[in-house]
Amino acid sequence: MSKEHDRKDLLWFCVIALILLLLSSLPSWAGYAAQTNNLLFRGIYFDEGDYAVHISMMRAGRMGDWAYQMRFTSEPHHPAFLRMFYVVLGHISKWIGLSVEVTYELARWILGFAALFAIYRLCLRVFQERIYARAAFGLAAFGSGLGWLQLMLGAPLQPISPIDFWLIDTHIFFSISLFPSYSFTLMLMAAALSLYLDYLEFPNWQKILWISLMAIACQVVNPIAFAVVDVAFVGATLSQWRQERKLIWNHLIALGILAIAQIPFLAYNFIILSRDPIWSPYTIQHQTLSPPPSFYFWGFALFWPFALYAMVRAFQNLMPAWGAMLAWTFSGFALAYLPVVTQRRFLLGITIPLGILAIRGLIELLKKLEAKSPNLLKRENLIIFTYIVFASLSSIYLVLGSSLYMQAHPKDVFYPKDLEAALQWLDQNAQSNEVVLGDVETGQLVGQRTRLIAYVAHEMETLYFDNKKAMMQAYFKNSAPTNWLDQTNAKWVVYGPYEQAISKSFQPSDSLKLVYENNTVKIYEVKSR
Repeated sequence: MSKEHDRKDLLWFCVIALILLLLSSLPSWAGYAAQTNNLLFRGIYFDEGDYAVHISMMRAGRMGDWAYQMRFTSEPHHPAFLRMFYVVLGHISKWIGLSVEVTYELARWILGFAALFAIYRLCLRVFQERIYARAAFGLAAFGSGLGWLQLMLGAPLQPISPIDFWLIDTHIFFSISLFPSYSFTLMLMAAALSLYLDYLEFPNWQKILWISLMAIACQVVNPIAFAVVDVAFVGATLSQWRQERKLIWNHLIALGILAIAQIPFLAYNFIILSRDPIWSPYTIQHQTLSPPPSFYFWGFALFWPFALYAMVRAFQNLMPAWGAMLAWTFSGFALAYLPVVTQRRFLLGITIPLGILAIRGLIELLKKLEAKSPNLLKRENLIIFTYIVFASLSSIYLVLGSSLYMQAHPKDVFYPKDLEAALQWLDQNAQSNEVVLGDVETGQLVGQRTRLIAYVAHEMETLYFDNKKAMMQAYFKNSAPTNWLDQTNAKWVVYGPYEQAISKSFQPSDSLKLVYENNTVKIYEVKSR
């Protein structure tokens, strides 16, 4: 391929990636545009609770922390070197002199672009024809499922809605539109597999070193995501041995090096998350279980027919790249139903192998049908383009539907401006890391907008969430035990719109001192015990 063609190919990728990133930003831009004099946008159009966690960790990093310490729970606990991405990003926000919110969005764009580039390079590594690599990239990056059809057929939104619209991990576009940590992980996963396939063809121990570093970096951000890539390495290696009809000891050594490189962090994560008296309850309640299999069927419905056909064909002529895609796909769905609490996390980026397999299946089927319809291949590009568009309708629906939804000012993504003013006062007058008592929504905003710690704010990040939420509500209803507040470590109590929704008859006790008040929010300081 000439340099001119390479430049054109890079330009094509940049245009497509830019379009995808622009589309991914539309709902948030619509949210900011929909702000009023009384309502402010929380900064993200979906999963605002996790967004608050991420921003709070960036604030912790900006304050100088280098380890992860839960900021949505009041129990004292040792910080741990887990999920370091947002802590480091907080340091970066300080170094470059930008707010944590702006740095977050900048990282989402930069790492989203990098993730898309790594995925495209993997597609180029798999397909010899560039046009097919582009098709696989488009399907992997933007493809979704038939969630839109499920909704039309009356699928309920509760307790589980179609995964196209809530399971962020499984669809690339959904991932890069929300969380830069997902983009960072996807970049490492795709780049590592591409480099390993290159190693099998052109052995070089330096490549194994780079892959090891990528695996370690991935573990620091997401301890389990790389597992499916490890299995893909094995699938590619076995396919290579099958081709050459022999076991190659250097490959076995390479796999051993990659495994050994990952063991220390795996052991560290296991010890902290299973043995520590505070982190182990966190692990138990941090459940991300898979939905019933039917949801995965619908969520990848337009991938399955061609992907399954490609799997059958791949078994007949198993090249290393196809062995990797098969291994990734099978392991992802197998691990998604292991008896562990992090089941669906193993499906991060699953549309990468599914998209590659589906395009191969479609191409193989078109070639097989050519004998019956000689003109079919002449329309190949149109058929592939139509297929990708049709397979991406849920992503289009997600963008347009979410953007329109912002105009209705949904209460989960907008909050009162009075509360913003109160939190600004609190951030300026309270000491860092003091505990604030308020409703769950208030607690999330405390973590997002201040340097303080929320007593109850997130069903996974707040230890004993259900009990704390019930006791918090009882407190504002004046039905909690008399000395309950003394047990919370709370230094501040916020009584604003979210607390008034719990009870309008809250009576502050003698242990509270009113220190701030505006039209709808009161802040009390807990007197020294």
